[in-house]
Amino acid sequence: MKLINEIMYVNCDKDNTIIINLINGLADVIDRNLETNLKNNKFEDIQSDIIECLISRNFLFWTKDEYINYLKHIETKVNEYEIKECPNYVFIPTYDCNLQCSYCYQKANFIQRNVELDQCVDEFFKFISEQTRKLEIENHSKYRNDEIVITLMGGEPLLIENRELIKKFVYKCRDSGYMYNIVTNGLTIKEYNEIINTPNLTSVQLTLDGNMQTHDSRRMRKNGDGTYHIIKNSIKLLLDSNINVDLRINVDKDNIFKLPSLAHEIQQFFNYPNFNPYIFLLEDEGCMGKKNVMVDYEALSLIYELAKKHKVLKQINVAYIGRELVESIFDDVPFYPALRKCASSKNQYLFDLYGGIYKCWWGIGLSHYKINPDNSLLLDSLWKLRKISMIKKCRLCKFRYLCGG
Repeated sequence: MKLINEIMYVNCDKDNTIIINLINGLADVIDRNLETNLKNNKFEDIQSDIIECLISRNFLFWTKDEYINYLKHIETKVNEYEIKECPNYVFIPTYDCNLQCSYCYQKANFIQRNVELDQCVDEFFKFISEQTRKLEIENHSKYRNDEIVITLMGGEPLLIENRELIKKFVYKCRDSGYMYNIVTNGLTIKEYNEIINTPNLTSVQLTLDGNMQTHDSRRMRKNGDGTYHIIKNSIKLLLDSNINVDLRINVDKDNIFKLPSLAHEIQQFFNYPNFNPYIFLLEDEGCMGKKNVMVDYEALSLIYELAKKHKVLKQINVAYIGRELVESIFDDVPFYPALRKCASSKNQYLFDLYGGIYKCWWGIGLSHYKINPDNSLLLDSLWKLRKISMIKKCRLCKFRYLCGG
């Protein structure tokens, strides 16, 4: 018999253990005796009905070949789904910004050049049409316009001087039937609220990084002024306008202990059904590197300990690798394994105001990451071929279907 390698044992209590199938997301409570027998491959000491149950839930296979064929089947099906995934697009109308955040990864990279912005909007929508058609032919699929989502980001896309450009972008989305969302720092929502509030808008993402003192020390204007109160007012304006708000809270060593006070200060928004606050654990802090970056499991442990003492913190979600598996177990919903988690390895395309086309958010504005026709080989080498079966360390890792590389 062959026990899968992709199995995890989680201590439950002194008598029981939880076993988790890291391929299909199934979980079961077993006693310590069964745990010992499984770990020692003593299958002859396990009752036949339990053996049948483990086989039915794909923890156990009669032969190694059956196990290998099962993995091949899973990867074939997932691959078919991922390569046909509906495309999503990102439009970057500017690299300029009205903030100077301490951890910004963009501020060292870009110098804005004058371009014909009106024309760049037309070029972007022309690119969407052509690229979507190309993917439909390649993947033998058909994508409805209202399935396609465009993310508007920068820099800061909603600068005051961009009003006419954003109007044109919004009208183009409306006329084409594309959905869109916006990533903004929120300083100009008052000036943009009526322009962006259309049925095609799915959500607006803003950021607060702690209570006023903490936030204003991290996300300030270029003259040093804080932005905390402006952003809180922007959140309320959006929510009152029935616009979905995703509130991102970037967390590192510098502000993790300020989460409870922030939770108290934004609890006025928790009753809005269109409010979605979430904690994002910073992985890189741009010019600051990894100075304050925390290891995920250490940060998660600390956040959950804080939530035990401050119940209001439980109102805020936490984004982390593997969350889908945890939710599938506790919410009894299907878990879908991943061969390539990052959208850059699937059908994501970023388009900037200079006509540059990219796959990765972290590569925007950098000429050596462009995938325009003169650099098309990069598309295969860095993204199209990147999946867990092509990465040696991933092939040896039992968590590969959770993180997707």
